[in-house]
Amino acid sequence: MTKSQLRIEYLAKRRQLTGDEYALLNNGLLKQFQQLDLTEVNTIHLFLPIIENNEPNTHLIRNSLKETQPHIKVVFPKTDFATLRMKSYADDTELIIEKNSYNIPEPVSGNEVGIYQIDMVILPMLVFDEQGYRVGYGKGFYDRFCAQCKPGIKFIGLSLFDAVKCIQDVNQYDVRMHACLTPTGNWDWNK
Repeated sequence: MTKSQLRIEYLAKRRQLTGDEYALLNNGLLKQFQQLDLTEVNTIHLFLPIIENNEPNTHLIRNSLKETQPHIKVVFPKTDFATLRMKSYADDTELIIEKNSYNIPEPVSGNEVGIYQIDMVILPMLVFDEQGYRVGYGKGFYDRFCAQCKPGIKFIGLSLFDAVKCIQDVNQYDVRMHACLTPTGNWDWNK
């Protein structure tokens, strides 16, 4: 299937999740995340979820990191729809988060963090394939962002659903993930 077809199908699947199903899937994602080796990670770029769209609840991951890995700095993206670029802001006492005009929670003020300080990027998606490519909402924010990151950075996806066989229209701008976490397991292409 193409990205467009998969986007339609998996947006519908997300909408159909009950509250209990959504909570169970998010608890599974948290358990998978907690098994990651973060020994060489100082800064994690973590997206903020649109809960109304049943996106993976990264607040659980944020809280887990604060409790178990307080030395790891968490940063959140702020999108610029005019340039299709993102900046990162530290999760600290200066951070103020509000929903933008697209209902995306993001920093409106805070301390900007340079892209080369980031060691791991947690990628949002609707679905991914067995080769390590993802389908997002279609603007390419994360592909552009990841292409600018330092060598050696880890791109880790979060998906409520398991992989599809193949995304038919992957192109040269699509960034391949190193791994993707699902509620029931971890796909690793970095072996």
